Amino acid sequence: MLIRPAALSPHLPEVATWLHAEWWQGEPVEATEAYLRAATGPAAPCALVAEDGGRPVGTATLEREDLPSRPDLSPWLASVLVAPAHRRKGVATALVQDVLRRARQQGHRRIWLFTPDQAPFYAARGWAAAGTETYRGRAVTLMSFALAP
Repeated sequence: MLIRPAALSPHLPEVATWLHAEWWQGEPVEATEAYLRAATGPAAPCALVAEDGGRPVGTATLEREDLPSRPDLSPWLASVLVAPAHRRKGVATALVQDVLRRARQQGHRRIWLFTPDQAPFYAARGWAAAGTETYRGRAVTLMSFALAP
């Protein structure tokens, strides 16, 4: 599996369509594509694509901000999405590990995420629950991960 910035992937338009359909419907898909082209890292924002066999299989992003109610927290693991046919094959775990590596390289000591329904997945990978927040009228679990220096 290859993980690289979305801007370097020939699959950027397809991944933009995935993200737009899943979370970013409020803007034109072209805005999502433009964001992915600009989010090249190494610091946040850095949008990543996982590819396997020449096809995109997942995406994740290292973000500066992600939860409007918590502008005091940064950076964030965000937009983790794996194509349905590739779930439960380690794609999300690999993407999360890549984002953690990038955050650590930038000197961050802690990284954050929020999730409405995947807290057990992240807890099994060392993330700690840090409370509950509301996002778009829905309860979400706030989680953090301590990065070794």
